[in-house]
Amino acid sequence: MPASLRRYLPALIVLLALVLRLWGIAWGLPDASHLFSYHPDESRVVGQALMQPGQNILDTGFYNYGSLATLTDRFLLLATGALTNIPTASSLLLVRLVTVAYGIGTCALLILFGKRLEKPDVGLSAAALYAVAPLAVQHGHFATVDVPATFWVTASLLTALANPKLFWCGLFAGLAAATKYNAGLVLLAGVAAWFLLEKRSLKSLGLLLSGAALGFLLGCPGVLVNFPKFWEHFTFELAHSRTAQIDFVGQTAALYWPTLGLLAALGSPLWLVGIYKALISRTRIELTLLAFVLPYLVLLCVSANQYARYALPLLPALCWLIASLPWKPLVAIGGTLSLLFSLALCSVMAGADPRDEAAAFLKQKGVASVGFATGPWFYSPPLHPVLSHPSPLRAKSAAESSKPLKLFAVPKNRDWDAALLDETSPDAVALSEYEYTALIQKKNPQALAYLAALTVRYPIKTVFAYPLPLLGARESSGLPCQPLPIDMLYTNQSVVIFTKESL
Repeated sequence: MPASLRRYLPALIVLLALVLRLWGIAWGLPDASHLFSYHPDESRVVGQALMQPGQNILDTGFYNYGSLATLTDRFLLLATGALTNIPTASSLLLVRLVTVAYGIGTCALLILFGKRLEKPDVGLSAAALYAVAPLAVQHGHFATVDVPATFWVTASLLTALANPKLFWCGLFAGLAAATKYNAGLVLLAGVAAWFLLEKRSLKSLGLLLSGAALGFLLGCPGVLVNFPKFWEHFTFELAHSRTAQIDFVGQTAALYWPTLGLLAALGSPLWLVGIYKALISRTRIELTLLAFVLPYLVLLCVSANQYARYALPLLPALCWLIASLPWKPLVAIGGTLSLLFSLALCSVMAGADPRDEAAAFLKQKGVASVGFATGPWFYSPPLHPVLSHPSPLRAKSAAESSKPLKLFAVPKNRDWDAALLDETSPDAVALSEYEYTALIQKKNPQALAYLAALTVRYPIKTVFAYPLPLLGARESSGLPCQPLPIDMLYTNQSVVIFTKESL
């Protein structure tokens, strides 16, 4: 490559990361039809930035996640005058742009530390791979905690390799944990870096641990100002990680992550080759990265939940291991596949949302009542402005009070209950791919019985679907199903409307 072009490569990589993260940045923002974001976590995370009367500015009152991202949102919204009663489209967009900055900042860190570690080509390749990694691109659009946590994880990993004093590694690990608790596992890389030092000392280990404690307290001061609430939410989150909140695809986590999970996250299976090569060569850099990567993979594989975004903190380290492979054409092919996947994700985010089109269809048909298999919630057509509320209970309550359009919210413990079709007899029934995909794949008998009864009573099926251009969708039990992790379906989940012949 000509030296004149190579000089511009870092800027071009950062520009590519920026363009991919800005394309479709307005997806799912609140409007008159849905007052909350179509991403169920965004309004919750940003909503906690709101100030209650008499509330300590350092106390978010919400500690299911660490509070660093929420406090950052709070100070930003206060400074810009965008702090309102509920997260608006403008305030969410502002925080989304912060996420974009974290995403391109992660690319910049990989480039910078490639130079510091005297591996500039690896740093550039790793940054390019992260810039186009499908999961990093898609979730790099959202006002959530995962991409910010990944930035701090990357900073901790790379300072573990570049700074033998390790204080900064610990500080960034603490900030990572203060953003999302499980990201704190990156401290293991710091411990490995300390162990691999030629001259280990208790002082350097103490600097690592004290830096981690300081970083966590700076990012999550609720530990000090509201410990009871912090402990209540922290222990709830620990229990939550062991209990699946929805039905996931019919694979155990130990099989899911090495297959669909990380394949969708990175766009290629090269991470397996990167880990294998690192285990064989065992250089100082590779051992330090593996000290974080392998325990974090184990944590994923024993978790009850299979949200792809949980893998985001792994991606920079995996991109580095892939970029270190000696087979550059193979790395280039993997990067190209990732780019094509990300372009497909961005294209659907920039287009129409199937939920909006389904809602317009039902209103145009003049239906008087709509039923659901579950919920309704954010995955349902926006037939009431509060159905997208981050709390499913609030969404159901809104459905129950809906007028003049009658929405039949599903009673507790009656999801996929075919008897409800006779009890309520709605004019139409709305199903979302978010609800049915895993149950169909697992051949859930109750869901299949519901679908059988539904197609008899409501034989007219109208599908609103925009599957990814590369992957498409296959039909299962007569419904479109896309081969994506459940939280990568947020942006383009198919919606199917069932109506009676007489409508």
